[in-house]
Amino acid sequence: MKFDIEHIGVIVSDPLEMAHWYEKILGFNIKFEASDDEKAVAFITDSSDRVMLELAQIPDVTALSAKTDHHLQLHVAVKSDDPEKDTAYLVSNGAKLIEKCPLRRPGDYLIVLEDPWGNCVQLVKRNIKLNKG
Repeated sequence: MKFDIEHIGVIVSDPLEMAHWYEKILGFNIKFEASDDEKAVAFITDSSDRVMLELAQIPDVTALSAKTDHHLQLHVAVKSDDPEKDTAYLVSNGAKLIEKCPLRRPGDYLIVLEDPWGNCVQLVKRNIKLNKG
């Protein structure tokens, strides 16, 4: 039996604003969004459309970014041909530089940032491919 990931869900503080920032700044696609007075949800994908992120706000459930004790506990890693240039772009659009990632393989170049809602975004330039295809 083989399963494919349909989505990864994360509780965030402002899913609709976050989805639109990821769309405008990272080029992600918003597949669905909805809200009412108490809750909100957005499903987003990168340009490959293979895996969705569910960004949700639910009453009485704290955003994950407020509960983690290290920024790498949960992060969205995006490919980058030029991490330094992309860091400058993201910072100019509201992200916050955290660090050059201490956990990496020789030849990898990883930079860790926070989006405007405190969620971790990692820029990744790999020396080798980690996945098939």
